Amino acid sequence: MKKITILVLVLVLTPVFLSTIPTKKNISFREINTIIVKEWFKDLVKSRRSSYKLKSDEEFLEDLWRTINEVARETNIDPILLVSVIDVESDFRNVIGLYGELGMMQIKKETARMVANVYNLEPPESGWTELIWNYRLNIKYGAHYLKYLYNKFKDLRLALEYYNGGNSRKAYAKKILETYERFKRELGI
Repeated sequence: MKKITILVLVLVLTPVFLSTIPTKKNISFREINTIIVKEWFKDLVKSRRSSYKLKSDEEFLEDLWRTINEVARETNIDPILLVSVIDVESDFRNVIGLYGELGMMQIKKETARMVANVYNLEPPESGWTELIWNYRLNIKYGAHYLKYLYNKFKDLRLALEYYNGGNSRKAYAKKILETYERFKRELGI
């Protein structure tokens, strides 16, 4: 009788236990184009950019919001993940990194060329330097690169580590994931 009781407990509790094991993060696109999220996003961008004394007019904020959502849909990546990467990488600024990384998503010209080849994207008409000031193009190439890495590794943490590629890539991935989780908590998603 004792063996039967143990067997029944194992059969009943195993599915419950297995359901508590975390699965891989789902980074797939989700439609979150609501007024509340949009206002949260605008406040975030204004806050980050104002600390560098950069202006963020309504037209820019609307276009940036629309760009992130369009690219997220195109690449099947959660827009809040893209917002998290941009937040950590550049505070929503068009900057040049220490090693030649460009724009809001800090993507190198060579990486952008590779991404263009893999996904048959049109190279910029005025050359790859356009990635520094054309945030639409920068976000498109950066998101496609993140998609490429995620498809390659099937693991978000590894994809983020390789997105950074530097010596502190583990800390970088951790920071992005923490930012991503914090933003989702703030938004209740």
